[in-house]
Parts: sequence; C-alpha cells; structure tokens
Amino acid sequence: MRICLLTEGTYPYVRGGVSTWCRDLIAGLPEMTFDVYALVGNPAAQLEYELPSNVRRVLNIPLWGHERLTEYNAGDLGSAGHRSVRALRQQFVPIFTAFLGQVVRGMDYGEPYQLVEAIGALYRYFRENDYDWTMRREETWTAALDLFRAQPWHARFMSSLEAIELVRSLYRYLLPLAIELPECDVMHTSVAGLCSLAAIAAKDVRGTPMVLTEHGVYLRERVLSLARAGFPASDRAIKKNLFSAIARAAYAASDVIAPVCTYNTTWEKYYGVSDARVRVIYNGVDGRRFADRDVWPATPTVGAVLRIDPLKDVATMIASATHVRERVPNVRYELWGPVHDPDYDALCRRLVEELGLQETVFFMGSTKDPAAAYSSATVVALSSISEGFPYTIIEAMMCGKAVVATDVGGVREAIGDCGSVVPPKRPERLAQALIPYLSDPQLARSTGKRARERALEFFTQERFLDNYRALYAQVAATAHVPAAASHG
Repeated sequence: MRICLLTEGTYPYVRGGVSTWCRDLIAGLPEMTFDVYALVGNPAAQLEYELPSNVRRVLNIPLWGHERLTEYNAGDLGSAGHRSVRALRQQFVPIFTAFLGQVVRGMDYGEPYQLVEAIGALYRYFRENDYDWTMRREETWTAALDLFRAQPWHARFMSSLEAIELVRSLYRYLLPLAIELPECDVMHTSVAGLCSLAAIAAKDVRGTPMVLTEHGVYLRERVLSLARAGFPASDRAIKKNLFSAIARAAYAASDVIAPVCTYNTTWEKYYGVSDARVRVIYNGVDGRRFADRDVWPATPTVGAVLRIDPLKDVATMIASATHVRERVPNVRYELWGPVHDPDYDALCRRLVEELGLQETVFFMGSTKDPAAAYSSATVVALSSISEGFPYTIIEAMMCGKAVVATDVGGVREAIGDCGSVVPPKRPERLAQALIPYLSDPQLARSTGKRARERALEFFTQERFLDNYRALYAQVAATAHVPAAASHG
C-alpha cells in the first residue's frame, strides 16, 4: 500500500511532536511505502531526520524564499509555460472568485463542500495552465481586490497596500494546488492546514481516500500566531477566514478524522463532523527506549523536554521557579530542547536574569537521548498554552516520572491520576503542583510507577501502529468514492 503523507512545517525538516509522530508512523509500517509531501517555510530547509527505506520520495514545497515556483519544483509542474488568456478569464477567474467567496464567509457561514469543489477545480485548472503566470495576471488581482472590497467591513478598513499584500500571500498559500499529486492509495494529512489542500484536491478529482490527523487545534494556533505577528486587522480577518475555511473543507473531505485525543473531537463535532468519521488514535512510544531507569537525582529537579517557543510558554515555567524556590530552596530546573524562536529564547534568558534564577534554571540545549533527560528529573513539567497529545508527557510517564502540566488539549487524558494539571499562564499554580513531588521523593516515585503502568496500558507504539495499519486498510477500500458520498 502506498501512502502520501502531507506535512506542514514539520517532518522531515523540523523536530517536534508532530515530526516524531511522522517518523514513528513511517518507520513502524515498513510494509507500506510513503511519499512525503512537505510544505516548508523556505528552500534552505535541511533534513533533520534520516529517512527510512520505505520513503519513496520527499516532495519539498517551499512557501517562501523564491520568486517563482519553477525555481524549485519545475519537474512537478506539468503545465509550466502553458498560458491562455481565454482560459484565465473564462475558467480561472470564476473558480478563483468562488473560492474566495467561501473564504470571506469564514468557517461558520461558508459551505465546506462548495469549497471542496472549488479547490478541486483550481487543481484541475493548474494541470493545464501555468501557475506563476495565472497568479500574477492583472485579472487575478482585480478579481481578488474586487471581492474583498465588496465586503463592507473590508471596504472600510482594508487599504490598497494591505489588499495587494494579501493577494501576494494567496500566491504562496495556494502553491500545493500547483504541484502534480503522486498516485497513492491514501492521502494522509497531518494537519487541517495548507498542506491539506493537496489531499482535498485528490479526493475531489480522483476520489483518493483522505485521512486527517489533528494534533493540536491548527486553527486556534494559527489565530494565536496571527495575533502575535501584528498584522493589520483586515488582513488578519481574511487570513483567519482562509485558514478556518480550509480546515472545514478538510473536515468535509476526509473519510476518517483521527485526532490524537478526545479533546479535539469537541472542535470537530461542533463543525458538523459525525461520530462515524471520527476515530481517536493516541500517540504511542516505545516502552523499551523510554524505560523506567529508576534514577532519582540528589537535588530536587524539574525536568522539561520542549521547544523554546511561545506556544510552550517557557516564560511561565521560568516564573514558577521563583515560587517553588520559596519552599524548595535548592530546586533545579533543566530545560531540554531546541530553540524554535530565537527572539523568544532571548526573552526567556532575560527573564531568568531579571528574576535572579541563574543558579536555578538551566537551558540544556537539544538532546538525542530524551529518556536520559526525563530520568534526571524528580518530576517532569510542561507549561504550554496549546497542545494536542504531547509526546513529552507520555514519554516521561513511560520513563516512570510524575508529570505536572497545563490543562490544554489532551494533557488531562494522558496524565490521568499520575500527576497534576493546572491552568495555563499561572506560574504560581504550576509551582503549587510541583512542590509536593519535589518535597516528597516517595510521592514522586510512587506516582511515577503508576505513570509507567498507565503508559504501558494505553500509549504503546505497538497499539498506535496497529490502529493506523487497520485504518489505512479500511479507507483504502473506499477508493474512488466521490467526496459528496462522505458528507456528514
């Protein structure tokens, strides 16, 4: 069986939880072949993972860092150089206008199946017509600007420069529809984002079965990112609507949605996904690699394995140390992981200095042995403001460690009674939950033993792989069923 796995800003170019999931899925199913369809930020991205032998091809699609798509993907553009003004005006402009019409209506008011059809129609058009030429034509820009300005809110608040920049962004965002899709038995998108456009198109045009795995809630994280980036209000509103419309189209086109935790199903059901198309598949880890080494540090230690990134809210983790130190003066915080956002890393290091925590909080850098990092801790902590079903929690549990984490995503489902959950962005509450384990080694040890038992029962790699093996077999049997047949 041949699977096309679609990624966005993750595997195999960036390390993190979603990338770990991709690696484990591919390597754990050697009887299947995979094409990896990877959207990346720029063409300079370097592989972070050694590719298993069952990866047939990695198709790298850089969204930024080039002037024309042909600079990096010429071999996958069968229509490059084919230009027809008549086709542009009579075919593309109406399809593009219908697509944008659904976008400006947003997730709550759009018609997702009409958007699925528009995405399929755009893909068909780009099989016969040059993408770069089409997206740079005056007719394309005029159609988009006229549609935006026809909306009263945007007519009032969107400047001409903002409108032009937005159309330039659309050139980037729609790139997945320009690339020839590989033939496969299942399209599996790892996020309901831009990379899912390719899977939606394959479902509409070819009837290729589509699986969507949701880790975090993609739309929520994009909205948070837009807010932090400081985009103008009108630009931000259109982009939010774009991401939300694509997410709902992905929900509509998917044969099966496989969230990594039950928490995510609330979001999916709210937007009309029936129970019949939802199957929760928890992440799993290797119980041999992440073994209980029964190692306990002499100094009370809070361990964390995470990216230095705003979504992980490392600042709250650092701030909690001031409260913990009042009760556990010799506490040590070890923060393991790569720097994902250099500016945020600098902010966190300044915070350590401002709070006088230089002898308490230590940035340990990346590690190739996360099990050793967990083993060196008395208790493991996570302070994220958004998560799906984080590997750092189930890995720590498998290593026999109690976990204290913020109550986001599937964290509560993972921890059960093997640690504590606290509200996000509340350093004093995080500290209050950490102190009992740091003050009582026996409590930390007994809770960690229960955590290992829970992980072996629910979160093993074998269980994870068996679930996906069965899911692929199920959806592959539905090949060439039109997208409309899976409504509801």
